[in-house]
Amino acid sequence: MLGWGRSSRLRVRFGRYTLGSVVAVVTSEVAFIACYGSGLLGTTPSSAVAFLAGAVPNYVLNRSWAFGQRGKVNVGREVVLYTFVSLASFGAAAIGTKWASHWATHVTDRHVLRTLLVATAYFVTQGVMFVAKFVVFQKVIFTQTAEPQTTAPQTTAPQATGAP
Repeated sequence: MLGWGRSSRLRVRFGRYTLGSVVAVVTSEVAFIACYGSGLLGTTPSSAVAFLAGAVPNYVLNRSWAFGQRGKVNVGREVVLYTFVSLASFGAAAIGTKWASHWATHVTDRHVLRTLLVATAYFVTQGVMFVAKFVVFQKVIFTQTAEPQTTAPQTTAPQATGAP
């Protein structure tokens, strides 16, 4: 499906995507814990803040570093589709953390442990979305990356007519 065996370039891209995702998830997780753990916000608003905190570095790192996109941004393909995929990830996180928050109240009275359980749900949700997002980024959003040529380009030479 992705062509892992044929392309070391794809493995490098996946590695860069992974590192960029680590930056984004750490940024998001810190923002989520700060908002939810402090009691400042509930699960959905905390997920929204975390989403925004991680989405910006994630887009920049994915576009320029992992997928090698340079120059003019294709708003329809890159920004709109990236936003749609990110919002789907945000929706999954909001649902997962809401469920975890409800469940955690039945498990423990301690706010610190509830925060840990809900933050874990946020992290797991992001992990589940990780591979799906890579496939969409690779196959749909960042498809204009030029692959290196492995052979010299074919040129069409005029054919000899046999006349002197």
